[in-house]
Amino acid sequence: MSDLRPDLVFVVSGDVWRDFKRLREAWGDALCNGFDDACARNIRAAVNTNDPARARHWETVRTFGTEYGLSWVSAVEVDGELMREHPKYPVLRYPDDGDLTRIKLAKP
Repeated sequence: MSDLRPDLVFVVSGDVWRDFKRLREAWGDALCNGFDDACARNIRAAVNTNDPARARHWETVRTFGTEYGLSWVSAVEVDGELMREHPKYPVLRYPDDGDLTRIKLAKP
């Protein structure tokens, strides 16, 4: 399943990107039970230690994993730096980078 949105850029912080990449490498994909379960365990651990900021961080990692996993052709902005993990595909229409719709998933 995918929802290819080349018109989007997901905006995340460096620590969200780091943890997302680490879990994706460990589980092979962000759209799998292992990735989701790891995020859920980290959220529960943060809640149990009364650390709401850490819980929000892991919820952001989980949300980003789902959204970016469904639309891997979207761009990602990490701490202000725009990047693409995949080349632009000629069958899709990509707006200019300045016209991308920004989806801010960075923790508040």
